[in-house]
Amino acid sequence: MKEKALLVMAHQGRSYIKLIRAYLDALNVTCLVVSSQPRDEQDLALLREHSAQVWVLPEPYISAQGVADVLQEASQNYEVLNTLATFEAYRLIMAQANQQLSGLDADPQALALCMDKFACRQALHAQSLSEVESFILDDAVLTQLQQGSQPYFIKPRRGAGSFACFRLSPQLQMADVLRLQAQMQDDKQFAAIFNGQFDFMAESFIAGEEFSFETLVLDGECYVIGAHAKYLQESMGTTLEVSNSLPASNLSDADQRSGEAFVAACLKGLGLSQGAYHIETRFDRQRNHWEIIEINTRMGGALINQSVEVFTNGESFLKLWIELLCLHCERTQLKEKLAGLRESQRRASRDIDFASVFISRYGEPGKTLTHLNIDRVSRQPDIIEIPVRVGTQLAASERGIFLCNALWRVTLNELPKSLETLPAMFDAGMEVGYAD
Repeated sequence: MKEKALLVMAHQGRSYIKLIRAYLDALNVTCLVVSSQPRDEQDLALLREHSAQVWVLPEPYISAQGVADVLQEASQNYEVLNTLATFEAYRLIMAQANQQLSGLDADPQALALCMDKFACRQALHAQSLSEVESFILDDAVLTQLQQGSQPYFIKPRRGAGSFACFRLSPQLQMADVLRLQAQMQDDKQFAAIFNGQFDFMAESFIAGEEFSFETLVLDGECYVIGAHAKYLQESMGTTLEVSNSLPASNLSDADQRSGEAFVAACLKGLGLSQGAYHIETRFDRQRNHWEIIEINTRMGGALINQSVEVFTNGESFLKLWIELLCLHCERTQLKEKLAGLRESQRRASRDIDFASVFISRYGEPGKTLTHLNIDRVSRQPDIIEIPVRVGTQLAASERGIFLCNALWRVTLNELPKSLETLPAMFDAGMEVGYAD
């Protein structure tokens, strides 16, 4: 009898391989990996340490044909249940492969619509799920919008790492947009996410407080495991998330319920009946109105996964997604588990004791990191992630380039004060240096 396995797609040797391996071990499922050409041999060594078999493709990006070839070879020794790609550029490849495997996943066409931010906005608008107007940016549109009085927001039609997301200004010219498009094409780490689509779009500026809904969908039923409050900063040519908390102390129980109902309606309207989603929203409290910013067809980045684990006392978002993909239990049992983890349900039953506060700090594009130390931070984070190694030259790109992500587990009562004190304390103790 063949071993059951999950095929993980690693981007240039990078993935959440240690976590994935632990989750799969608990399910008695074997971990297999296919990776595009690694940038660092240390990353490849880590993949090999934590998986039964690794296939390395010669190109910098994984292709659908490469995955198909690996699946065919793997099928000789393993029963591959499904594939997993946490890197957005491979999400459609994942869904297409899972469709061939008859695994549980979203429809590839529905995912493709959602990942095209302009097409997604148009679809939501057509179903009265969004009031936001959107336009593909060109000279004529730019001139027209700059002559009006309504505020607009500019962003790529396909996005990556908060690349070049900013408010429309009177100074913006199409030459600036062309320069950004050149950066998109030259970014060796993230170019695949754009999928050959380098258009920019303008949309009505969305007012309100920002939240992300960490959402799983099984057989058309939507389960919001947690809603993060997000705190933003306009920096380095884009808009960056610098702090997050779970739960969002600025959402009442009624707000939480209405937000969950809203994202469920949007996912249903877009035909997304299975899968994992990081859904960015804004809530205009004065109007009691929710709007989608974007629907990411994957789990959130930074420490979203670990934040959910703290909030649920042990059920990380990635773990739950893998359980969906591997169907480790009967559907009824899994649905009952997800229903019990719904944030609105846990709020109603007063079943929330702990919260998370996590912060993200970003590097200066184009510079070489020479020093990064957090030893002087007075209250050390419970979880610290430093994805960049000293000696690395950071990409010269107007996107968020993580230097470090830090998370603290706090009690629910501590949360409001911790949101003020922990980021300031961390910044006071963190040391960062660059080469001249």
